[in-house]
Amino acid sequence: MGSNLTQHVDSWYAQFHVHLIHVATRWGYGEEESRDLVQQFFLDLLQKNLDPAGILHPKTYLTRAFTHKLIDDHRKSKQQQSATLADTTAYEPSVLETLVRIQSNEELLASVKAAFKRLPARCQKVIHLKYYEGLTTEQIAERTGLNTRSVYNNLYEGIKTLREELKQSNPKMKFAAIFSLLPAL
Repeated sequence: MGSNLTQHVDSWYAQFHVHLIHVATRWGYGEEESRDLVQQFFLDLLQKNLDPAGILHPKTYLTRAFTHKLIDDHRKSKQQQSATLADTTAYEPSVLETLVRIQSNEELLASVKAAFKRLPARCQKVIHLKYYEGLTTEQIAERTGLNTRSVYNNLYEGIKTLREELKQSNPKMKFAAIFSLLPAL
């Protein structure tokens, strides 16, 4: 059975190794790494107690088995990455670092509040309803009596003004961070 398996595996390698390399490259592996993975896959096949006569569609069998190997390898690498990440996230900031972070967040929140208060009342109202109460544009229109176009325009103008003002006072801050602060207003 051993030499019979070896002959089949050699034959399968000759027929399908290029196909399996393409499978690996579609998964994002480089050309050399794909070749290594395919060669290791066929070496692993030789170690298994396979009955080649039971494999009626070798290309399908090999593709599926190789894909499962790639999935297993991917899962192992993710587990190793998360274990490494867990080791690096054990850092706990000092009390001073925490106080500095809180103070800078309070300063940022104060500047967002000040910029918000300088907005026209209608913009303040729709931004408050959108980000504090979580209403949809249609719900805001129903509650305020504005048409949906006016709600969109006031949201756009208010956010544009906030962005411009806060870019001047905090140029490094990403505007997406401001959206997380709007509910705190």
